[in-house]
Amino acid sequence: MYQNYDAALSKTIMFLRFPLIVSVVFIHAGLEGVVIGGNVTVHDGQFPIYESVYHVITNELARVSVPLFFFISGFLFFYRTDFSMKAYGQKLKKRVRTLLVPYVFWNAAALLAFVTIQIFMPSLTSGNNKPILDYGLPDYLDLFWGHPISYQFWFIRDLMVVVLVSPLVYWLLKFGKGYAVAILGALWISGLQVDIPGFGIVAFFFFSFGAWFSINRRNFAVDFSRFRCTASVVYPILVAASTLLWHLNVDDRQIVHNIGIIAGLVLVVSWSAHGIMTGRLRANAFLADSSFFIFAYHGMPAFFFVKLYVTLLRPASESAMFASYLLIPLVTIGLGIAIYVVLRRYLPAFTAFITGGR
Repeated sequence: MYQNYDAALSKTIMFLRFPLIVSVVFIHAGLEGVVIGGNVTVHDGQFPIYESVYHVITNELARVSVPLFFFISGFLFFYRTDFSMKAYGQKLKKRVRTLLVPYVFWNAAALLAFVTIQIFMPSLTSGNNKPILDYGLPDYLDLFWGHPISYQFWFIRDLMVVVLVSPLVYWLLKFGKGYAVAILGALWISGLQVDIPGFGIVAFFFFSFGAWFSINRRNFAVDFSRFRCTASVVYPILVAASTLLWHLNVDDRQIVHNIGIIAGLVLVVSWSAHGIMTGRLRANAFLADSSFFIFAYHGMPAFFFVKLYVTLLRPASESAMFASYLLIPLVTIGLGIAIYVVLRRYLPAFTAFITGGR
């Protein structure tokens, strides 16, 4: 069976793109700590059953998605490439279109949207922040880089940084071999934080992890498949352990949580590849193509729907909280797909521009 993995690898990557984006939307659709008019509307401990389910899905299971995106990005960056400075220059030129242009556009769009909300719908704002129109240059720089106003684009920011230093990554992996990946992994697992925007250890580790497979001409679906059964046992145990530590308010649970993410990455990839190979799963090209648009667009709608839900319904029960956790992501994703269909049909050049040609 395994001889078919090479042919299934690209389909596996294509298949994963949409469900991983769905999990990202779920991460950003919670009602916890929502502030409207200076008041917190949903407090910690107010809905314990919902909070437990929310934690498992959002703070455990869904947290595999972003590291896996970094991993796939690193793999594809070096895929079937004899890396050289010429190749590096060509790749940087391409990433201007696929990363930098969408990064600038969507942050500018979010900035305009927030200004509009502050002027015309101030009741939906927290009331704790200075009006954007009163910002100075340092504030705007922070909105575009330090803390992107289109908050999910921190991923693109960190990806652009690691792409810029990719020759260093290549050198480390070529001469440091797997030891370099292991060291980066140990630093990430330990919870190391770098207080320089764009230099997150999660990006460097998982991008390098994926790059290692390409540089060494290895198929990660094949390698991960060997651990599919093991990961199927280990990952739920680590998720349960991390959740228990969270319930016990143990602050130092990062090591268990991060090891769980690695196990989850292996689990997701290996079972997806297995499903593709056996014909039980199929990659949907349209959903895969729409993934970047949904990633880029979902921040503002999710923010708006969360605020609107709390403002209008004032959830006061577990069922109302569960309803919000299902409805807000589904409405956000459904609306995103509909907008993408219209844009791609009537404004294909513009759609390609704002999605980096994807």
